[in-house]
Amino acid sequence: MAGRWVWFVMLIAVGIEFALGVACLVLVPTGRPDQWLPPQSKGVYIGHAAIGGLLGIAALTLVLRSFHGSRFVRIGTRAGLIGLMLGAVGGALTVSHAWRLTGLGLMFAGALVAFLAYVIPLADDSGRIQGAETPL
Repeated sequence: MAGRWVWFVMLIAVGIEFALGVACLVLVPTGRPDQWLPPQSKGVYIGHAAIGGLLGIAALTLVLRSFHGSRFVRIGTRAGLIGLMLGAVGGALTVSHAWRLTGLGLMFAGALVAFLAYVIPLADDSGRIQGAETPL
């Protein structure tokens, strides 16, 4: 695992995930019936879910790799994972029409928390996970 570029990649990925979420909000009607995969704009919806899943795996990997990192790195990785989990819970809630607005709010808050969390390690001098073989 290398240094600072990891945080920039996570920031960009969270931004893309957020943009796909906004596209889903625009393209998929909020008044649709309860269902996991709405028939409107399946590609955008599946892309949003796939990138979210990949981000979750990457965030978990970063948390597991950062146990011996600096304080900033540990805080950033854990807060980023929490933000992505909030977004995932929000996404699951949007399936039910009664919980759709709550789910949208959680997805927005989760993306914001994750984005800001992945800025935190950039404040560190190295921004690297302890034991990284490749310096910046």
